Amino acid sequence: MSLSIIIPCFNSEKYILENIKKLRKYIKKLNYRYEIILVDDCSSDNTYKIIKKLSQKYKNIKILQNNLNRGKSYSLIRGIKKSNFKKIIIIDSDLPYFNRLAITIKRLNNYDFVLINREHKKSRNIEENNFYQLMRTIIGKIVNFIVRYSFSINIRDTQAGLKGFIKPQDFSKLKFSSKRFFFDLELLLYFISKKKKIFSIPVFFKVPDESNINFFDLKKNFEVIKELLSICINKNVYK
Repeated sequence: MSLSIIIPCFNSEKYILENIKKLRKYIKKLNYRYEIILVDDCSSDNTYKIIKKLSQKYKNIKILQNNLNRGKSYSLIRGIKKSNFKKIIIIDSDLPYFNRLAITIKRLNNYDFVLINREHKKSRNIEENNFYQLMRTIIGKIVNFIVRYSFSINIRDTQAGLKGFIKPQDFSKLKFSSKRFFFDLELLLYFISKKKKIFSIPVFFKVPDESNINFFDLKKNFEVIKELLSICINKNVYK
């Protein structure tokens, strides 16, 4: 099997080096031919310097750097366009749900789109939430409710940071409304519209204690709402 792993990065200097080492060691055990594409979203720390050294050391690690901070969606789309293999994994740089990576890859043998579903009936949050974790959970549930209501889909969680899919042949020609936050939602809607086979994986998970998210950043919150509404307004595109 050949596999392209796309990882968007933003201010990830604290953990990116160890996480890429961990990922390489794990994939090597699975005996896959693979490439890792790291897309730095104009980080203000040493993330780019770290991943540049990794790319110089390992031939199957490629790096891209955005000239401006353009958002996760832009980074993922750019990375996927540069990928060489048909089977794609997209995963956040903190490697969420890492223990479900193998099953995600395996399911790509029989399904077109595979995603982690924190709202699956068999999924569990294994740690009591603090305020930050609680806020993140509530906002996630609100977003997923809006998505299910707007698009009439049965999938209850579209935003978890680990997914796999078979790259569409016409991917480079596809047009996405999302530039920052909701590319994975639009991609899922595309697969649904094409009546592709989709598999939802349950997970035991812990909501991260911290991230780059600031719930009190009104400008960013407005951008999130605006982008989601734009996708909802243009929903006929996915029919």
